[in-house]
Order: sequence, then structure tokens, then C-alpha cells
Amino acid sequence: MALAFRRRIFVWLVVVAAIPAGAGVGIVLLARNIAAPIGGVAAWDRAAGTWLEAQRAIARQPLTPTARAALKHHADELSHSLRLARMSQTVRDYLTPVLAGFAAALTTLVFLGTIRLAGHLSRQLSRPILELVAWTEHLTRGEPLPDAPPARGAPEFDVLRGAFRKMATDLAVAREREVEAAQLRTFRELARQVAHELKNPLTPLRFAVQRLAENARADEKELLEIIDGESARIEQMAREFSTLGRLPEGPPAPVDLGELVESLVKGTVPPTVAARVDRPADLPLVTGHYEPLRRAFQNLVLNACDACAAQGGGGSITVALRKAANGSAPAVEVVIADTGVGIPADQLARVFEPYFTTKKHGTGLGLAIVRQTIHDHGGSVSVASEPGRGTAFTVTLPLQAASSA
Repeated sequence: MALAFRRRIFVWLVVVAAIPAGAGVGIVLLARNIAAPIGGVAAWDRAAGTWLEAQRAIARQPLTPTARAALKHHADELSHSLRLARMSQTVRDYLTPVLAGFAAALTTLVFLGTIRLAGHLSRQLSRPILELVAWTEHLTRGEPLPDAPPARGAPEFDVLRGAFRKMATDLAVAREREVEAAQLRTFRELARQVAHELKNPLTPLRFAVQRLAENARADEKELLEIIDGESARIEQMAREFSTLGRLPEGPPAPVDLGELVESLVKGTVPPTVAARVDRPADLPLVTGHYEPLRRAFQNLVLNACDACAAQGGGGSITVALRKAANGSAPAVEVVIADTGVGIPADQLARVFEPYFTTKKHGTGLGLAIVRQTIHDHGGSVSVASEPGRGTAFTVTLPLQAASSA
């Protein structure tokens, strides 16, 4: 049966730490024998005995005083060395049990310390790793990561946890955007089909109106012109409806957001609402598709007008443009703020969801298409609101559109 992850780490740490420790203790125990004189005191005793025999033989021979002094000096040195060897043997005999006990105690301490250290390190490594493994299972199932206190471990695991949480947040945002994009694709396909069904009867209808107008009386021609004009308007609405929320074909072009927003405010905000546009003279152009951007900002301005009207009329709308940054890329930031009714906190997170609306006759697609259009241009949009005080939408568009980069 395979050992658990923590136990495998524990066993390996014990093995890695115990082998060097055991080798070190063994060397300490063997050092005493290695350092001892070869042959020990017995060798010195044998050397002393043979010297005594040699000394008795030499004593019967006539020697000069110098030779006898040299022999006496050698005898003294040999006697001194023999005494030292016997003292050393006595000390070793006394210290051997002490050193053996010390070595045994040291071995026990090293082994226990190794086990304790291995247990501590295995916990420090296994707990955060097992925690991160569990987090990957949450991510796989699309579940939020737990908010429980993190398992204890090395500081590097805190960095890894932070990266996991950021990745989980990015995945959640990506999933939400993919769901919204799928809903918008469904809506666009439905819009295309509805527009197609509308245009099919309009073409013969307009052709018939033109034929009738050829032989009609003056009063009838006036009525037929109205029918033809309204038919053309419906056909144009169907054409626009079929392209709603979709970037037009062709390359993007420079767009003056300051001029675009000013024209929208002048033509959209009613006279009962105070409106102001603040923009620097050196505001750079952005690269994008004019009509989709115009529809997106028009939707935001109309929402601000509706919010002021729901507050009882009056109020004010301020549009502020400035240079900004979209990540590391230069960008233009547009803030559309109103003093309307505001958005409740429990609804604020859902305002960009397709089909979510707080208006009686709203479709719930306006802000979803706004966000999709801004994202298609490589930008971002966010909202902040305080009920009873007003709402502010912030749009950030890079100078170079993502589609044209």
C-alpha cells in the first residue's frame, strides 16, 4: 500500500538526515582506535625488555664515556616513553565507557532530533501542498476557493496561494464573460433572423408602393410617400438590428471620443438636466469603430438621463475625459456620472448581465452590449453607484484597439 504524501516526505527526510548523522557518530567512535599507538603498551613493554637485554650485553663490553652517556640517554628516553604509554592506556581505559555512553547519548539525540525535524518539515511541506491540491479540485469544479485560514508552511507558499487566488478570480471572470458572450451570440443570431424576416416582406411592399404611386392621385401619393418612408425606416431599423452589438467589417479608424461624447450629450440630454463635458485640449484619438462606440456611449448617456428622470426630474450629468492607462498601454478614460436614483448594491454586480434590467420596458441587453463592445475594442468598463446619490460608469479604451494591434 502506497504511503501518504506526508509520510513519504517524512521517511525520506529521516533517511537523508540519519545516514550522515550515523556516519559521523561512527567516525567519532572509531577515532579512538585509529589515534591509538600501533600495538599499544604491549609493544612498548617488548621494546623495553629487548633493550634491557641489549644493555646487559653491552655492559660487559669496554665503552668510551661518550658511548655510555649516549646509551644512558637512550635508556632514559625509552623509560619516559614507556611511562607515557602506560599513562595513556590508563586514561583510555578510563574514558572508554564514558565515550561510549556519550556516543550512545549523542546517537539517540541525533536520531530523535532527526525524527522531530523530519516531522516538522514534512508538515511544513505537505500541509500547504495538500491544500493547494484541494484548491485545484475546487477550480476544476468551478467552485470558489475557501476563505479558511491557510495551512502553516514556508513563506513561499503564501506567494503561491496568492497566485492561485488571482488565477481563480481570472477564471471566474473569464467564465462569466464567456457565458455573456454566448448569450450575446445567441441574441445576435436571433436578431439577424428577425431582421431577415422583417426585410423579406418589406422589399415587395416598397416595390408595390412605388408602382401604386405612378398612377395615384395627388392626395394618394402623399399617403403612399408616408408608407414608403416608414417602410424605408423599418428596413433601416431591421438592418441596424441585425448588426446590433457586432463590430462592423473593415479596419478600425481614429475616433475623437471628445467630439463623439459632446455631440451625444447635446443631442440626447433633455434641457431639464444639466450636462457638462470636461475634456483636455490634447486628448489623444483612439483607434476603433465609430458607430459601435457611439451606440455604446449613447446607451450610457440615455441610462444617465433615465436615472435623473426617475429621481423626479432635474439632476445633472457630467462626462469627464482624461488620459489614462489600460494596463501598460496608453488609453483614454471616460467617466459618465449622474445624480440620479442610483443602483442598489444587490443589483450592482448584475447590471452587465444579458437580460437583466430594472426598467419596466427594458430588454436587459443595453449594458451587456456596451461591455461587449468595449471589450471588443480591448478596453474595460466598470460601475460605481450609491442609491439616492447617483451612478458613475467608467470606460477605459486603449489608443490602439486590440483588433488592430
